[in-house]
Amino acid sequence: MAKRAYNLTDDVSLLVHLLVKRVDQLAHIQPGRVIHGVSQARTRSRYGVYAQCHGLRFKHGQREHKTRDGHAWQWPIIKVRGQEVLYYITYFLPRFLDQPPRERLHTLLHELYHISPKFNGDLRRFAGRNEFHGNKHADFDGVVDRILERAMPHVDVERFPFLVYTFDQLVERFGGVVGNKLKRFHPKKVRLDDLPGNLAVAPPGRRRSRQIEMF
Repeated sequence: MAKRAYNLTDDVSLLVHLLVKRVDQLAHIQPGRVIHGVSQARTRSRYGVYAQCHGLRFKHGQREHKTRDGHAWQWPIIKVRGQEVLYYITYFLPRFLDQPPRERLHTLLHELYHISPKFNGDLRRFAGRNEFHGNKHADFDGVVDRILERAMPHVDVERFPFLVYTFDQLVERFGGVVGNKLKRFHPKKVRLDDLPGNLAVAPPGRRRSRQIEMF
């Protein structure tokens, strides 16, 4: 009988649902509005990006960002099973799974901590030049370290193979590792007349709203 490939993103999603119920610092997250995907790392070097969290809104949760030329950048509306998604997290394989087990959970929590406390599609921001990690990256990771310590008692590690086995071990055990493959979403430049607030004066042919239904 052929082995059934291990679905990493299904297990990550399940763990996130558990964590937001058990860890106060993550309680603002609505897991059904966060999607998880995988991408192949360009090299297998241990140095590089392990995972990356993306917001689907601009600063303060705005869907549009106006420019000076009569246009605006506008994020698409992404829906999964009819529910609008505000964030997506990509895990780079095999690099993410080649970390020590504890570091994999730390990486996941690191990305979740990037989600704004307002859960409005924006990322968590800090004062100073490095607004997404604060002036000291170590301070950001220090907070994540404390969240990790509070999360560990609630995580049944054996229930989640990606917290136990390396990429190669998962392939050997399950025959492969799979997950949602997400494209990189980008805002699109649109005319100000096309924005919802201006529909009363916009020609009918321009009344568009980008929506993408996934899964």
